[in-house]
Amino acid sequence: MARQDSDIPAQVDRLALDILVASARFTRTLGRIPGVQHSTVAWRVLAELARGPAWISELALQQRVAQPTMTALVQRLEAEGWLGRTPDPADGRATLVSVTAAGTAALEDYRHTAAAAVDPHLAALSDCDRATLSRAAELLQQLTERIEDPSG
Repeated sequence: MARQDSDIPAQVDRLALDILVASARFTRTLGRIPGVQHSTVAWRVLAELARGPAWISELALQQRVAQPTMTALVQRLEAEGWLGRTPDPADGRATLVSVTAAGTAALEDYRHTAAAAVDPHLAALSDCDRATLSRAAELLQQLTERIEDPSG
């Protein structure tokens, strides 16, 4: 059964829900652009690893998938030359996964392909609407940083 607006807890701001729904739909839509062969999870993993190496278990937790699922994805991306593994310097038994130069290039290509799909639609907007979206992008980045590091 679908939730009604009256079911939303009073402490949840409608704007927060609208941002969540709109950004999730936008991401799903761009995940279906023609010519892209990898899942949005693969691109999210590459983007996460562009920030620094991680354990497979950490990636699985972040992406909300089972560890064997993440292991299989890492193996596929590793076979493409997009990821590499190195021993964890803090724990010789553990392995860190990191993005390679080829993986960084693939991520950038994907981002440019996705942006190219959006660009003509942005061009159809007024200058005011484009400026509003530019500011919204800045604010979403700030919100993301606050959510990721609530102490900062």
